Amino acid sequence: MIEMDDVFFERVYEQVRRVPAGSVCTYGTIAELAGYPKASREVGFAMSRVQRGWNLPCHRIVNAKGTLAPTYAFGGHRVQRQLLEEEGVTFVDDETIDMARHRWPPLDEPSGPEQLALPLG
Repeated sequence: MIEMDDVFFERVYEQVRRVPAGSVCTYGTIAELAGYPKASREVGFAMSRVQRGWNLPCHRIVNAKGTLAPTYAFGGHRVQRQLLEEEGVTFVDDETIDMARHRWPPLDEPSGPEQLALPLG
């Protein structure tokens, strides 16, 4: 089990900040990029702690299937979908994002923390 300390949260939030508009990233990928492989659930917990004033694009973080967050997050599925659509994200059905088109980083780009992680501090 990982220690969800301030370093963990800052690394996770730093990676979330990097997801560009019009793209989505999975909880698992954020965990890997932050240096915590297999910590997707912990990333989900970190997302639940985000305050509105932090200006993090949490609506761009989705599960591995590309489905929208649980109804209690972001004010419900409609709100998250609206935010994503305003950025140009497209869907293959009511709740599923076109991951082949909008996944970040794209599968053909390096995704290890050593290639994409930002320096802390």
